Amino acid sequence: MIRGRPDDLLNAHKNLSVPQSQHRSTPHPPAPSRLPTHYRAFRSCEWEVVERSLNILQASGFYWGPLSVSEAHAKLQQEPVGTYLVRDSSQGNCLFSVSVRMPEGPVSLRISFREGYFWLKDWFSDCVVKLLEMVVAGTQANPLYCDEMGETPLVFSEPLCRNHRVVPKL
Repeated sequence: MIRGRPDDLLNAHKNLSVPQSQHRSTPHPPAPSRLPTHYRAFRSCEWEVVERSLNILQASGFYWGPLSVSEAHAKLQQEPVGTYLVRDSSQGNCLFSVSVRMPEGPVSLRISFREGYFWLKDWFSDCVVKLLEMVVAGTQANPLYCDEMGETPLVFSEPLCRNHRVVPKL
């Protein structure tokens, strides 16, 4: 492990290339689907960011995929305060949500994607895992306050991994 992260996560960061240019001669957008989706279409350069971030997120172990908000909250209910997980958002305008254990119980926040970046409140990154690393570090010094939580500070500490192994530090 390097910096507390599993080697496969670190290697996922290294092995995924960052495009040199946002304009490619042969873009690889997602194949058209016959299934209805509530997600908007992405430009090629946006799709590259989303695809790279999703690959890294899947390697992280704390991405739970299509998990409902009630299922996410049930998984976090007995976890320590600050434990979080990432799941698919049920909202049409967001790809992901992060659910985190608060003293009163779990809450969920949307991770939005705009301008080629993933956003959680005032933090942003081109990678969901990097975004959450910033949020974990940032909320240790300056807790996050959300309107729906009133005066209760929101602090992120450790992810809840799917495979029930020891939870890695980011």
